[in-house]
Amino acid sequence: MRVLRIIKGVTRRDRMRNEDIRKELYINSILVFVERLQLQWYGHVMRMEDNRTPKQWLNWRPRGRRPSGKPQKSWCDNINEALRNRGASLQKVQQERQYDDRADWRKLMQTDRST
Repeated sequence: MRVLRIIKGVTRRDRMRNEDIRKELYINSILVFVERLQLQWYGHVMRMEDNRTPKQWLNWRPRGRRPSGKPQKSWCDNINEALRNRGASLQKVQQERQYDDRADWRKLMQTDRST
């Protein structure tokens, strides 16, 4: 954000929100970028054959218990959240196999976050 503030010509003392600066400069948040890459990789792996190692690891569930405390997010939890931000759900995507049609999958990845 430091570089974007310099480009915009504002300082932290101007108390301008980061979202407003990014919106005026037409820059997306890094979170949007990361979510798109995660969805891109998810679609790539789901189109693979079932015997491929990445797909087997995606569907793998560990045994045993986690240590006490806040439950850690799994990679699929992040995918589910990214899809929810785009108005879809992981169950619906898997049921309808939306990732098979690359053009539709790209459209879903490119939709803006609702938050």
